[in-house]
Amino acid sequence: MIAIRGLVAILTYAIGVCGMLPLLPWLSTFPRMVLACGILSGLWQERSGVWQFKPWMQNVAIVPVFIYFSVQFSRSNPADPVVSLLSIMLAVRLGGEKSVRHCQQIYALSIFCLASSSLFDLSPIFLVYLGLLLFMIALALVLLTFLDQNSAMMVSKADLKRILYSGIVMPLLALPLLLFFFPIMPRTQLPLWDFLMPPTSRTSGYSDAVQPGSQSSITESHTLAFRAEMMRQPQPQLYWRGTVFNRIDGNRWIRSTQIPAEVTQFTDQPVRQTVYQEPSASRTLFALDRTNTLTLQRVSHSPDGVFQMSRLTGKRVSYSAESQITGIIRQNNSINKRFYLQLPDQVPDRVQALAKKITPSGKDDRSKVELLEKYFRNSNYRYSTKELATGDGALEQFLFDKKQGHCEFFASSFALLLRSAGVPCRLVGGYLGGEYNQMGGYYIVTEDKAHVWVEAFLDRSGWVRIDPSAFASNAGDVWADNKSRSLMLQATMAFDSFNHLWNRLVITYDFEQQMNVVNRVNSRIQKINPAIILRRLLQYGAGILLLAGILFFARRSSLLLSREERIMRSFIRTFERKFSISTCEGRLGLFELSAVAGNQYVSDFVAIYAGSVYHDRRLTDDEYRSLQRILRALEIA
Repeated sequence: MIAIRGLVAILTYAIGVCGMLPLLPWLSTFPRMVLACGILSGLWQERSGVWQFKPWMQNVAIVPVFIYFSVQFSRSNPADPVVSLLSIMLAVRLGGEKSVRHCQQIYALSIFCLASSSLFDLSPIFLVYLGLLLFMIALALVLLTFLDQNSAMMVSKADLKRILYSGIVMPLLALPLLLFFFPIMPRTQLPLWDFLMPPTSRTSGYSDAVQPGSQSSITESHTLAFRAEMMRQPQPQLYWRGTVFNRIDGNRWIRSTQIPAEVTQFTDQPVRQTVYQEPSASRTLFALDRTNTLTLQRVSHSPDGVFQMSRLTGKRVSYSAESQITGIIRQNNSINKRFYLQLPDQVPDRVQALAKKITPSGKDDRSKVELLEKYFRNSNYRYSTKELATGDGALEQFLFDKKQGHCEFFASSFALLLRSAGVPCRLVGGYLGGEYNQMGGYYIVTEDKAHVWVEAFLDRSGWVRIDPSAFASNAGDVWADNKSRSLMLQATMAFDSFNHLWNRLVITYDFEQQMNVVNRVNSRIQKINPAIILRRLLQYGAGILLLAGILFFARRSSLLLSREERIMRSFIRTFERKFSISTCEGRLGLFELSAVAGNQYVSDFVAIYAGSVYHDRRLTDDEYRSLQRILRALEIA
């Protein structure tokens, strides 16, 4: 026999731990210590059987904690006080005596703690914790109903199995309703708890300005920037366009809002992609260079191919885009060359001298670009994120002294020399490359892939993409794909596929997604032709009827059995399995079987069945239900 109270205690602690674990990484030291003390105190008192902390003591202890965290609540710090208070309230309840009412409070607080963890992170692991928590709470509530009737109740293993079955079945029955209501329930464009969670930005490798020389070293961040569902493309074409820097302000490249008009000509076959972009402190949207169309509401499109959201949303966004990835974009009109030839007020003498060497040698803009490319290839520049030149003269140090730097140094100096030589150009900021997830069919682009390159305008060609970083002497080592396709990498990709599926189907599923689904369903319904469906049904109808007739004929003996015959067959199977006695295929009568078994359940079954069937009448509904109950009891006895 097993004590109900012990089972309830075990489940209560398990529910508390399950509710607070996802929240634990986001708590400060004090709530963590209180949680540990609460659990240890509760287990110690549970073991000793003496409860030192009375309910009134718990209530008094919570009051000053509530006041303390209420004072800390502010617009700039809204979430931390709330989650800290919830965790401490849960710890206090876990450390005290657990009556039926207190257990129910622990279950509610555990759900609140788990829900509050979604303010910080809503990964697929949240769904695992939620499912586990709901199963345990359903089972605990069933046990609490017995405990409320008799605190000293004991149950057998057979009864415990039935209780466990009831607790597991209840959440499973609710699952179809969850799957049905999730796609159709109304939802807002923004989470309702945004007031508790101000938009947060990630540590980003991408920036809305280019300023080489601002720091002596760069620390790479492998934080996810976005995923892009698309067919696999050649690695050299994976330039993800973000923004364009068209103006030099001292040593800094920025984006001017006075953008000259351009009429772009897209002639090649577009590459389609669906991008799922992570929350960011920038309004810029990314797609393969160069983007033709991008489908997202409230987005501005600049003539130079930059797409930006009208405001920061603080959430993941998804959109579709079409791009031409050849690296050459033709123009149907002339550009404002004066705008793209602007130089800073002061250009170092050595930079001017280098530009003057290129200008006379180049017959036209194309030859000037080729000469500058040749200079960069032959000057032994190295790509590096360490020991960088700093200060206002960083570009001059990079070109003539240190000769090492990252993409901002290569692109900025290359563009500065091009403009000094009379070639219109601009910088483009975005990402380069990405890891392709074969299982999910998408690219994973992280912040360490942030990159800057150059676009130069050449007559009879248009805007031509040039990546000066590729001219570094060690470029092959920097961008080589040396990742081994190990089992660990495959497991990582499989988990990322699941994570991406979760974000796509759950996290980013909002009102706009609902409307898209409704429109697709509506368009498909309108395409339905009843006449075609009827003809197809007639074609296959005869075959279906024939198959159904064959199946019915093969199983007619069991399908046409009366309920008296069905219950007798069930009894014979149970009898033989339970007592390991053969009925000799009906040669033994019911009363003989009863005598051989010597079992009360068998005697009761025989008495009811014989009292009906042996007197030439059918079983009544009450008799049939009684026989079913006797058989269930016989099976578990």
